[in-house]
Amino acid sequence: MNNFIKNLQLAVVLLAIIVAISSCKKDDPVDQEAIKEKAWALEVHDVMSQLYLWNNILPTTLDNNKYNTAQKALDYLSSIKINSATMEPIDKYSFLDKIGNLSGEIGEGTASGDFGFMVTAALNASNTVSFYVNYVYKNSPAGKAGVERTFEITKINGSTSVHPGVTSSGYLDTSSAGYINMVNALFYSSNSTFSMKKPNGTTIDVALTAASYQINSVLMDSIYTVNNKKAGYIVFNEFLGEPSQIELAKTINRFEANGVTDLIIDLRYNGGGSVATCEYFCNLIAPASAHGNVMYRYNFNSLLTQYAIQEKWETSFNFNKTNSFSPNSICFIVSDNTASASELLINNLLPYMQGKIQLIGSTTYGKPCGFWGEPIGYDEDQTTTKEGYDLYAVSFETRNALNEGGYYQGMEPGTSTYPGKIANDYVSIPWGNISDDCLANALSYIGTGAFKTNAMKAKGMSGSSITSKLNQFKFNGMIDFSHKF
Repeated sequence: MNNFIKNLQLAVVLLAIIVAISSCKKDDPVDQEAIKEKAWALEVHDVMSQLYLWNNILPTTLDNNKYNTAQKALDYLSSIKINSATMEPIDKYSFLDKIGNLSGEIGEGTASGDFGFMVTAALNASNTVSFYVNYVYKNSPAGKAGVERTFEITKINGSTSVHPGVTSSGYLDTSSAGYINMVNALFYSSNSTFSMKKPNGTTIDVALTAASYQINSVLMDSIYTVNNKKAGYIVFNEFLGEPSQIELAKTINRFEANGVTDLIIDLRYNGGGSVATCEYFCNLIAPASAHGNVMYRYNFNSLLTQYAIQEKWETSFNFNKTNSFSPNSICFIVSDNTASASELLINNLLPYMQGKIQLIGSTTYGKPCGFWGEPIGYDEDQTTTKEGYDLYAVSFETRNALNEGGYYQGMEPGTSTYPGKIANDYVSIPWGNISDDCLANALSYIGTGAFKTNAMKAKGMSGSSITSKLNQFKFNGMIDFSHKF
């Protein structure tokens, strides 16, 4: 199948280049980049016609004069399938990436060229919208400079224009000076200076230079005793490859050695990542009764389904539990940043822990599907300089042992399908502090069997009243590295 796709892609690219060149007059300058992009646009269409989950609704041909870049082609093709529940395009997931960029970060756990922290918008003590640090990677430039969750941004490169505007609909105004300054400094600069205010009122100035570093996917873990029960709390921020698996094993082994009976898994900012690591985590915390039974299955389009049968692809994956740790209950802390492999983790466990899983926080992102990278404009084996992209187009949907999935509107805590409690994310509260609304509700449930009755109040609340578009700069997805087709 791969050779067939590659050969067909090569034919499409060569034909497009020949046609484009022949259509130019001798005295016209030839825009080589434009020619390449038009060819890559056709290649995007070709790959998606074969691998895309919703390929049955794609046009048989693509006008690459109208959609004359790979990105324009993807934007058009991914907008065609409409979600009947929202009447908007269902595919908010497919994307193009720099060659090898994402696969290196997710697979190897190495970030390249950033500061290593993320921010969210919330109200400060003066009732003004501010940016707060919501998480930091300890090995990053920001982590080494002492930046922590809870810090409020007060200056960016010496400017006090740091407060984003808010629209009448409650969304951050992307044209406001505060928003633009933050985006430019955090995502488009290799050197930036930030002034930050700590919860105790003192300030620090940090001059950061973007760098590569090893990502720590476990941001913290701790053990709490509530009514003679031991609750293990883990903040798991990213499903990376082997580095994440090593971290997870270390934490779960510590929990087991210390007699932890119940789990709290904080996925509030976890946008997904490696399917293999999701499987690994599932096996670590699943009950013994799940061993040997179905964890999840893949669904493909009709073309890939037929080919999978012909080639005897493995499309159903079972639990393979090798440890003895089996928590009595699991509370998942979630938000609209919780996506893909995070949701897959929850969905995989539900059939085997019915009545023992609670979701706390807000409705998740909603991504019951995933992809694998396909080369656009280059061949994986070529030795010359590679040009083009890696295309991540939705190629499969996952279902658990009860054939449950399709949560494109997200998993809503406190519903019949996903029991639990709506709770707030307070970014002015450090990780592991029991005054955190989400953590407090989880501990209350484990200790008493009931959630807290009153919502907690704190400075720096980050809730649905202020919706940021900064998530577009963070990966949300589920990539299959272990089952390459």
